[in-house]
Amino acid sequence: MGQLFYGSICLSDLIDLAKQKHSAFTKGTNGKIYASVNVWLNEEKDKFGNIMSVQVNPTKEMKDLEDRVYIGNLKQSDGPKPVSDKDISGIDSDFDVPQREPKTNDPASNVTEPIDGLPF
Repeated sequence: MGQLFYGSICLSDLIDLAKQKHSAFTKGTNGKIYASVNVWLNEEKDKFGNIMSVQVNPTKEMKDLEDRVYIGNLKQSDGPKPVSDKDISGIDSDFDVPQREPKTNDPASNVTEPIDGLPF
């Protein structure tokens, strides 16, 4: 049986990193923007009870040049918190990102290679 984890990811940090053209961001053939992430299962809980950490994941070519920024933490589930209107106010969702062709011929593959010249 699977385990459920919940937590938060800092959307503000994600938007800032996307605007800085961090290599963790790609645009799929469906037009959606994806952030490549690493999720770490920690050996011990931190002082806030978090058991997992989330970082953006730079491309292999950029891993020594870009930071692996922590963008969130997760706890083992005892009930997630809903998002309120206050949480999403002021978020700029206008991302005009160029689209690349898929890396493979697999129609199930929606994610493309990272985009070097993101326009934000």
